[in-house]
Amino acid sequence: MERKEPLANKEEYEELVMHIGRGHAVDLGSHGEANILLGEKIMLSFVDMPANSYADPHRHENTEQVMIILKGEADFVVEGKIYPVKENDVLVFRANVEHGAYVGPNGARVLDIFTPPRTDLLAKIRGNK
Repeated sequence: MERKEPLANKEEYEELVMHIGRGHAVDLGSHGEANILLGEKIMLSFVDMPANSYADPHRHENTEQVMIILKGEADFVVEGKIYPVKENDVLVFRANVEHGAYVGPNGARVLDIFTPPRTDLLAKIRGNK
């Protein structure tokens, strides 16, 4: 089918199209490294969590989080209760919900979606430049 619209130029393409793995690298300490892609009001964070690692319980005061388990498995501790999750499971954390995790023996790769973007991760990104 013939296209009527013009092809985006290089600058337009680079402004709109992002690539997984080419975002901002952020060290998350004991529970892995994030590769972060940013929009104006949303943040995508691809996180590789090492085998048998532990993410301390924490909360995000003004930020909602959707977490998609892309690979592996973990036991998430949410408000003091354990939720075993595996590939293709999705967790939704409202703002200010305490959560952490015990990562399984094969590690885990997750996609975190934050809205609005987390200010602490934005500060780390600014510090990495």
